[in-house]
Amino acid sequence: MNIKKQDALFTEVLVEDDSIKDRVPPSQNPKINIKRIKRTWLQHTILFTRNVLSIVLSAPILIILLSIATFKTAKTHLIDTYYRRKVRPQHAKEQFVPDELLTQDETYYASRWGYTSQLHKVVTEDGYILTMYRIFKKGSPAGNPPVLIGHGLFQCSGAFVLNEQDSLAFHLVNQGYDVWVGNNRSIASLDHLSLSHEDPEYWNWGLKELGMYDFPAMVDYVCSATGFSKIAYIGHSQGNAQAFIGLSLLPEIGDKLSCFVALAPAVFSGNLVNTYPICLLINLNDWVYSLMFGSGSFLPIMSLAQSIIEPKLFCFLAYSMFSYLFAWWDSHWLRTRKAKYFQFTPRPVSSKLIQDWIMGWGRKGVCLYIADQNNHHGQQKSQHKVPLVVFYGTHDYLVNGERFVRTFTGYETHGMSPAELAKQSSNHESKELNKNTLFPMLELSHVERLKGYEHMDTIWAHDNHKTTYPIILSNLIKAKWD
Repeated sequence: MNIKKQDALFTEVLVEDDSIKDRVPPSQNPKINIKRIKRTWLQHTILFTRNVLSIVLSAPILIILLSIATFKTAKTHLIDTYYRRKVRPQHAKEQFVPDELLTQDETYYASRWGYTSQLHKVVTEDGYILTMYRIFKKGSPAGNPPVLIGHGLFQCSGAFVLNEQDSLAFHLVNQGYDVWVGNNRSIASLDHLSLSHEDPEYWNWGLKELGMYDFPAMVDYVCSATGFSKIAYIGHSQGNAQAFIGLSLLPEIGDKLSCFVALAPAVFSGNLVNTYPICLLINLNDWVYSLMFGSGSFLPIMSLAQSIIEPKLFCFLAYSMFSYLFAWWDSHWLRTRKAKYFQFTPRPVSSKLIQDWIMGWGRKGVCLYIADQNNHHGQQKSQHKVPLVVFYGTHDYLVNGERFVRTFTGYETHGMSPAELAKQSSNHESKELNKNTLFPMLELSHVERLKGYEHMDTIWAHDNHKTTYPIILSNLIKAKWD
C-alpha cells in the first residue's frame, strides 16, 4: 500500500474532526536510516545466482499447480451451475452488488460504509515498523473498551472490512468497542528502522518473531493508546497462532488480555497435511526448499501478479490456487465479494515463515514453539485466567480445532455431541493432552462448532453476523477490562 497516500489521509482525518484528536496517542515517529548491507562482488554474485535459481526452479511448479487448480475450479463451477443446477442458500443476497470501487486501499471500504480509519505506526523490538488502523465512527465517544484483530497467513487487516455492513470490524464498532486492526511485518508496508527489504536479512524471520515481537508490540501499543491495562484480542488462523506462541514464550502477555477469541485456531494440523499436493511441499527436503524458494520473500511473483493482472481475473487465479492447496472454498461466501478478498490476499511473507509452518504444522502436526512449551511454562501458576472463546468449522481440513479444544480442562462441556464425547473419552491422546494444558493462563469459556464451515468461513461467510458475531459480543460483554 502507498504509505504517502495513507499519511495524507491520516493528516486529513486529524484536521477534519477535532474530537478525533482525543483518540490520538503520542505518535511513534521512528527515525528510519535504511542502508543496504555492503557485500563483496562474490557475495552479490552468489545472491543473484540463488535468486535466479529460485525463479527457475519454482516457476514451472507454480505454473503446473495453477493449471491444475484453474481446471478443477472451472470444472466444479460448470458442473454445479449447469449439471447439478445447485442453488446456493445465499443466492438472493448475491443479487445485490454493493456500490463500491475495487481497490487495495482498505481505508476506502471503511469510509464507504461510514467509518473512519486512523493510521498508526508501531515499532517492534527488532526494528520492524508495523501498520495498524483504528476504526471508529465520527462523533462516537472515546474511552470504549479496545479490541485488537489479527489476520491470518498471506492476509492483512483489510480482511475484516470487506463484508460491507456485515464486516467484523464494523459490527464491533457499532456495539461500542474501540476497534484496532493490525498487520504483521512486511504486510502493509516493508518499513524497517535500518534494513532494506531488498536484502535477505530483512526476511530472516518466522513464527517465533511474530509471536515474540509483532503480537506484543501491537498489544502494548493499543494499551498505551487507549489507557486500558487490558484489551480483547480476536485472531484468525495465523493471527491466533502467533498469539498462542506469544503466550507460550512470554506468558506475562496474558496479563494484558481481557478476552481471547480464536477463529479457526491454527495450533494442530488437520487432515490436509496428508493430501496431495500440500504433502509434497511438506516432505520437501530443507535444502531443496531453500533452493526453490530462497531466503527472501516467498514467491514474490504473487505480489507482482496481483498488481498487474485485472482484479477479477486475478481473483479467479488466486482463488483457484488457494482452494486447491488449502481445501477451502466459497460455498459459504457471497461471490460478489470474492474480487475484493483477493485484492488483499495474498500479501508478502518470508520464505522462512512458510518453512516454520512446514516444520511444525506440516511435519509434527502442531505449530512450532507450542508443542514443547510445557517443558518451560506448563507448571507455572497464573493468577489471571484469560477467557478463551474458540470457533472452528467441522469442514476445516487445514487445522484441527477439535483436537485443540481437547487440550483444555472441561472441554467435555463445550460443543461436542454425545457420540463424539463417547469416542473421545476412550482416546488416550485426549487424556494426555488434557493432563497438562498447553496454556495455563487461558480458561476455555466457550466453544462453537460451526457445521459445514471451512477455514475462511469464520470471517468471510455470508451469515457470520448470525453464527459468529453474537457469540463474540456476548463473551466480550463478560470480559474484565481492568
